[in-house]
Amino acid sequence: APLALACDYPERPSIPDGSTASKDEMIAAKNDVSTFLAGVDEYLTCIETSEKDAVAEMVDPDPAELQRRDEMLGKKFDAANDEKALVGEEFNQQVRAYNAARKAKQ
Repeated sequence: APLALACDYPERPSIPDGSTASKDEMIAAKNDVSTFLAGVDEYLTCIETSEKDAVAEMVDPDPAELQRRDEMLGKKFDAANDEKALVGEEFNQQVRAYNAARKAKQ
């Protein structure tokens, strides 16, 4: 567990309401989302490396313990990748709302 603390999960970005946001707010949100996605990838690399290091230090590890650790790592990867997809979709929805609002004003 202490090794996991060395890997920081990035803060989820705030995504503005596309129907009322300015162009600058949408660009800032795009940058924040990109930073978040890259941060999640860094987090995943970090926890994978930390787990490999922890397992390498184990003396005569129990196969059941290795299986449990592998499953936990898989769950963390799945959760982080699900979060990436959710943030990306949320941003895309707001981009569509932004574009629709701009089109309506023309």
